Amino acid sequence: MIRDLILPQLAMGMSEGTIVGWAVAEGTLVERDQPLVSIETEKVTTDLPAPSRGYVHMTAKAGDVLAVEKSMGQIADTEDEYRSLVAGGASPSAARFASEPEKGRVVADGEVITRATCGRIRASGLAKVIARQNQLDLTSVVGTGPGGRIVRRDVMEALASRTHVVAEVPQTANAGTMREKARIPLTGMRKVIAERMLTAKTTAAHTYAFFEADVGKLLAARQTMLAREQELGTRVSLLAFQVRAVAVACRHVPICNSTLSNDVITVWDNVNVGIAVALPGKGEYDSGLVVPVLRNAQAKGMLQIDQEIKELVGRARKGELSAADMADGTITLSSTGGFAPGAWAVSTPLLNLPQVVNFQPGSPIEKPVAVDGQMVLRSMLPCGLSFDHRAVDGAPIGRFANKLIDLLSNPELMLL
Repeated sequence: MIRDLILPQLAMGMSEGTIVGWAVAEGTLVERDQPLVSIETEKVTTDLPAPSRGYVHMTAKAGDVLAVEKSMGQIADTEDEYRSLVAGGASPSAARFASEPEKGRVVADGEVITRATCGRIRASGLAKVIARQNQLDLTSVVGTGPGGRIVRRDVMEALASRTHVVAEVPQTANAGTMREKARIPLTGMRKVIAERMLTAKTTAAHTYAFFEADVGKLLAARQTMLAREQELGTRVSLLAFQVRAVAVACRHVPICNSTLSNDVITVWDNVNVGIAVALPGKGEYDSGLVVPVLRNAQAKGMLQIDQEIKELVGRARKGELSAADMADGTITLSSTGGFAPGAWAVSTPLLNLPQVVNFQPGSPIEKPVAVDGQMVLRSMLPCGLSFDHRAVDGAPIGRFANKLIDLLSNPELMLL
């Protein structure tokens, strides 16, 4: 029997994937569950295993971008079936055959290379992708991850240490002569970010709402928790309160915890909060962004939420996230808390499709507000909401914003 090797949908909203490289050569006899091919999705790389024992015929090569459910190749049960398969129109180079696996050899970027130069290197999938796209030899990189594993940070530092010579335009009498400082190819993570942001901007009907919440009681509650840091086992972050508020608010206004895909709005029961995490680079030009997902936030208390956030953010900054870590989000939180502490700083975040709401809290600021006819000083949290008007109208967004204000102003309500 000959079976198609289909690109699976590895995460909700995934529509395509990029072939990073095949782990075997054309015609190799593979065993079931043996590593077969690496796929790049959502800024991470996932290794797919062989679905069955057989001989591999590849129709997609490294660098190809395929839609979900499209064929990457075939796997034949027998040698005769394989020979028949490649004789049916494959190129001579693709028809070369190996009756046994070529140990110590992998295929990447269309070439067969020895595992001595790449296969024995312990590196995260994201580190390998970035290195390949920038033609960086990983044998020259020292890993600082667990057990000496090479992670994204190590690759970015190695790239930053390269000597870049930028051609400068000779000085002339014209004072307006332009001089280049740097050229940055739109590749790798930056290309994925660019494509997803453009898709979001040109697909969703982005609409925005802005409001403030008096978080004086919340900050006082947090201070009480911070005083018991050793007892609680964690230094509870403001972000944990915000995630919990989003989870509770979604239970009250379920349409905000939904996705829009293929002309169907799906309202989800579990609240899976995506948390936007900035990835500072070694230099000025190599930053990145990922959105790991904290699942079932509606069923978790403040301490568990805080601990899971820190674990996800830590692994994100080490380049150790998997595709599963960023899958199945139902709503996103994009904090601008670190942008301008003490200032009213909220932007208009793009939606993380197919989700329909993105919540953006800023930093608490002290400002005078009118209370019962008197001007008093209060700690106010500026907030913004981006929502997809194709799926959500202003009325439910208003209820959602009011619920967030109520919860953030009265943190004891988050415990109910």
